[in-house]
Amino acid sequence: MRAIFRSLSMAAIVAGIAVTGAFAQNVCDDLDTPTARYETFTANYPKKRLEDLPAIKTGLAAGKEFLEKWGACEAWVEQAKFVKGHVPRLEKLVTEMEDFAVLKPFTDRFDAAVPADNYDEIYAAGKQIVAKQPGNLSAKFVMAVAGVGETAKAVQAKTPSKYASESLGYAKAVYDHIKGGGKLDRQTKDGKELIGFLKWERNREEALSQLAYTLGFLNYYGLNNKKPAVAQYYEVTQLPGFFKNYAPVYVTISDYYRGEAANILKDYATLTAEYNALVDQVKKLPPNSDPAVATKLDGEIKAKDVQVKAKEALVKGYLERSMDALSRGWKIAKDDTPEAKKYKDALYADLQEMYKNRFPEKPTGLNEWITAATAKPLPDPSSTVQPVSDEPATTTTTGTGNGVGAANGTGVGASNGTGVGAANGTGTVPKAGTTAKKP
Repeated sequence: MRAIFRSLSMAAIVAGIAVTGAFAQNVCDDLDTPTARYETFTANYPKKRLEDLPAIKTGLAAGKEFLEKWGACEAWVEQAKFVKGHVPRLEKLVTEMEDFAVLKPFTDRFDAAVPADNYDEIYAAGKQIVAKQPGNLSAKFVMAVAGVGETAKAVQAKTPSKYASESLGYAKAVYDHIKGGGKLDRQTKDGKELIGFLKWERNREEALSQLAYTLGFLNYYGLNNKKPAVAQYYEVTQLPGFFKNYAPVYVTISDYYRGEAANILKDYATLTAEYNALVDQVKKLPPNSDPAVATKLDGEIKAKDVQVKAKEALVKGYLERSMDALSRGWKIAKDDTPEAKKYKDALYADLQEMYKNRFPEKPTGLNEWITAATAKPLPDPSSTVQPVSDEPATTTTTGTGNGVGAANGTGVGASNGTGVGAANGTGTVPKAGTTAKKP
C-alpha cells in the first residue's frame, strides 16, 4: 500500500507541475512592466549633467532589465535595438561622472590655482587628477608648462626650483606623445584638437612649440643641464609656433656659447701666463749663457705659442656663435613698449661690446656683420664649433738676449643674465650681458 501511495504522490506532483506549466504566463505577453521600464529608460537616457547622475543610473538599470527580460520579444524588437545602442554610452558616462564627482574638489582647486599661478596648488591638485585619470593629457600639460613660471621665480629669488624635475617629466611624456602623432584629449565642435586649460589651452602646433621650449628652459635654468637644453632650444627654432620667434630662446643659446667661451678663456689665460714666463726666462739669460739653453727655451716658446693661438681661435669661434644667436634675438625682439625697447636696446649694446672684443681692429661694421650672419641658417649647437684664426701671428722669437712678443689677448663677454621668460611669452626677459676685458 505504501508503494502505491508513493506512486500516487509522485503522480500528483508531476501533474501539479504540468498544470502549473500549462497556466504559466509568457513573459512577452506582459505589456505593462516592459513599457514602464522602457519609458524610464527613454526619460533619462538624454541627461548629461552631473546633478542628473542618480536619474541616469536609474534609467540605465531600467534599460538593462528591459534587454534582459524582454529584449528577445518580437513585440519589442525595435525598442530593444534602441536601448542596446545607448547602454554602452551610458555605462561610460556613469563611470566618468562618478570619477568626476570624486575629482571635483581637486579640479576646482586646480582651476582656481592656474590663473593665480599658485604652483603649490597646481601640482598638489594636478597629481590627484592624474592619479585617477592617467590619460589626462591636459592636466599633465599644465603641470609641465607651469614649471617654467615656478622655475623663473626660483631663479629670480636665487633659490632651487621645487618642481623643475617633476615638470620636466610631464613635459617629456606629453611632448613625445604629441610628436609621435598621438591624439590630444579634447576637441572643439569643429573637430580641432586642443590640450590644456584656461590660459594654457593650446592647439597641437602651439603645444609642441611650448613643450619644446619648456624642456629647454627647465633643463637650462632649473637643472643646469645646459648642453641638452640648448639642443632643445635649437629644436624650438625649427618648429612652427610662438616660441620660434621668442627672443629669449636665442639669447639663451648665445649665453651658452658665451659661457663655453669663458671656460676656454681660462685655459687661454693659463697658457698665456706660461708663455710670458718663458719669455721672461729668455730675457733674463746672460749674454754668455749656453746657446743650448736658449734654443730649448725658444722651442718651448714656439710650442706654447701654438697652444695659445689655438685656444684664442677657439674662443673666437664660440664668440661668433654667441654673437650669431644674440643677433637673431635682437632682430626679433619687440620694442613696442618702453620695457621691451629697453630690453632690445640692451641686447644691441651687448652685441656692440662683443663685436669690439671679437674685432678690435675694426670697431665699426656690426650691422653689416649681423646682416651677413643672420642671412645664414642658425648653426646647430650639436655641430662642432670651428676655431677662427683671421689675424696674422704676432708672437716672434729671436736669439739670445732678444725680446719675445707676448701672445695676443682676446676677450669674451660673460653673461650676467638668466634669460628667464614666462611660458606665455611674457614676463621677465634676459638681462643684457656684460663683457670682460682682455686678460
